[in-house]
Amino acid sequence: MSSDPNVLLLYRNIAKRSAGSAIGLGVNALHSVRVLRRAGVHVEAAPVAEPADVRARLLERPHVTHCVLEAPWVTRDPMAELLHAFPKVHFLVRSHSQIGFLQVEPGAIQLLRELLVLQDNALNLSVATNSITLKRFFETAYGGHTLYLPNLYDHERVARRRDAAHTSRTLRIGSFGALRLLKNHTSAAAAALMLAKKRGCDLEFFVSVENDTMGGAAVLDALRRMFAGLSWARLVECPWQNWASFRHTVAGMDLCLQISMTETFNLTIADAVAEGVPCVVSPAIQWAPDHWKAETDRLEDIVRIGASLLDGREGARDGLEALHCFVADATRRWLEYLGGPPARHVSAA
Repeated sequence: MSSDPNVLLLYRNIAKRSAGSAIGLGVNALHSVRVLRRAGVHVEAAPVAEPADVRARLLERPHVTHCVLEAPWVTRDPMAELLHAFPKVHFLVRSHSQIGFLQVEPGAIQLLRELLVLQDNALNLSVATNSITLKRFFETAYGGHTLYLPNLYDHERVARRRDAAHTSRTLRIGSFGALRLLKNHTSAAAAALMLAKKRGCDLEFFVSVENDTMGGAAVLDALRRMFAGLSWARLVECPWQNWASFRHTVAGMDLCLQISMTETFNLTIADAVAEGVPCVVSPAIQWAPDHWKAETDRLEDIVRIGASLLDGREGARDGLEALHCFVADATRRWLEYLGGPPARHVSAA
């Protein structure tokens, strides 16, 4: 790199959960730190709750050159104050959602539009997305340049390799992640029930349970009703776990499903891949192997692909190779951004 960046990744953490709870942006920051440190970048991550915390973190670290705010949450006026107070720090605000998911966070849409204008009037601000689709939307609709900086994922750990087809009487399928409407957990559950019935298996269907306010109670109620009274199928409600514990949970699955209607990266599927678990996903998870992908409402396709992955030996390996390729490209893009003037990369695709 042509410079010596000192990076501070800040993620908002105001949820009232236990210290061991897995917070998505915090887990993402952990992976980013591990991958960038391995590449020789001086980087650390920290939680914040308010703009004042951002200022305090920067005052504690006078050598920071880049401050990455994971997700848009600092509003325009406090952001402008930070830009003025720390003119030698380059701020990056990074969105983690597709426009489809942002319909449940309309304030984030407005804020991203305001930040696109603010970056044109400042020398030390860039707006970034982890999705090519969202980047192209903002540039086409609003004329605001955005960086494309994909998620980083630390896959340099021992993966549990699958070397045999599934033959057990019990089939363990996971549909992990937030209980949000657009995650489409009921379609995943329906496909899992059909798959188990066709294979003559008992089913354990795992979901994450948390205090989610975006339709989570209704989703969980629907899932409970789908499994009520079935002697051969059981809904397993997993408490929200820290990342290390979740790795052990997902490693126990025979198959994972993520039939999301909208996604960008999806950490839970990356975790499954890294633990050697094959997955059926929607086309929204673009980095996954094409033969893993099924349309969100085509239950027979989900069942067919799931059965093929359970009967084969190479599915998990294909997923790991796809993840390796994605992370290699993402790492290159991050190093390009950190290694030169930010303006040089604002429209890099």
